[in-house]
Amino acid sequence: MIPQARIRRRTWLAASLCGLLASGCAAAPDPTELTFMDYHGDEPMRSAMTAQLDDCGDQIGMKVRHYSVSGDQLVPKALRMASSRSMPDVLMLDNPDLPQFADTQALRSLNDLGISAEGIAPNIAATGRYRGELYGIAPTVNTLALYYNRDILDQAGVRPPKTWDELRAAARELTTAQHRGIGFSAYASFEGAYQFLAFLWPNGGDERELDSPQAIGALQLWTDLVRSGSAPQAVMNWEQGDVKNQFTAGRLAMMVNGSWQAAEVRETPGLNWGVVPIPVPRPGAPPATALGGEVMTIPKSEPWRERKAAELARCMNTKKAQIAVAHAANRVPSRPDAAAELRPEVPDLRVFYDTAPAARSRTERIGTGWPDIARALWTAIQSAISGNATPEEALERAQQHVDSGS
Repeated sequence: MIPQARIRRRTWLAASLCGLLASGCAAAPDPTELTFMDYHGDEPMRSAMTAQLDDCGDQIGMKVRHYSVSGDQLVPKALRMASSRSMPDVLMLDNPDLPQFADTQALRSLNDLGISAEGIAPNIAATGRYRGELYGIAPTVNTLALYYNRDILDQAGVRPPKTWDELRAAARELTTAQHRGIGFSAYASFEGAYQFLAFLWPNGGDERELDSPQAIGALQLWTDLVRSGSAPQAVMNWEQGDVKNQFTAGRLAMMVNGSWQAAEVRETPGLNWGVVPIPVPRPGAPPATALGGEVMTIPKSEPWRERKAAELARCMNTKKAQIAVAHAANRVPSRPDAAAELRPEVPDLRVFYDTAPAARSRTERIGTGWPDIARALWTAIQSAISGNATPEEALERAQQHVDSGS
């Protein structure tokens, strides 16, 4: 015989699980409501998305319930929901995660629902494609650039660097007892791998050949900056938000970071700052960063719900909607016409608008292989910066790891 307390506890656990799965269990989905899941729990993106979803919901005659989970939980949670057939009507994924989900056949082809990438910049549209089929569409994107403290640079008589040689010299000159010359995220995560691509690609490196001379040269730059003291050893433990916090606290003269950090940088009292493209290996070489941002996908469900979800996705990708979200959240619209209209209104973010056309998807060349390559890459970065291996040794091991599939 089961004690009543245990029965009540089991009932509570079951009800809690149903709540976590949003549209699962016995209750049928609300026919007047669409669910939209992402990882945008932080401001200002959270409010920007909610406001636009509410507006688009009114336009299509549906209530939109917007809920967010933490970034590191979105993928495992969505995969669990897929296995229990309780997916949200619209799932917003970090763009490199799209191939993994498309490969499970849990997503509906957007082309089949009448959604095209027309009007979206081709390089941005590529973030939503898998094996030539459109499964996701990005309303906004972001890239990386080099923020700098104007007062610190002016006091030292240093100009914002444009090349790697200038970066080394500037970071060395700007390093004092009060602050280091530069900071970036070398964290053992997708953030660290994402930041490294902004140095790998301009040097002619390829994520499919991690042990190439070009890749070794890029990692040598990062290693030299840390070993010389121009960047702190702590970059190994810093996520991008930590780098921003160090910069706004005046402990870094320069930092590599994204447009989404501009809100808190602007709000820092007394901080006089600027932003320029990430320095390149040689004069005249174009910057090449990875496209950050998310794509809206439509999981398979009842046909009528898929059609309404498609209406919502189309509304969120209009020029007006993209401008509203991008302006509120320090993003770049994925439509060139929207970006051109908004760019004059955000002078401190223009560098991101100017570099976005040259940025590309992390999965364009490697599809579902990105997670394995990223892990091998951040492991090599950590090994080289810590001094446990030379950049060459670390990247040779990384390539061996990828080749072996282990």
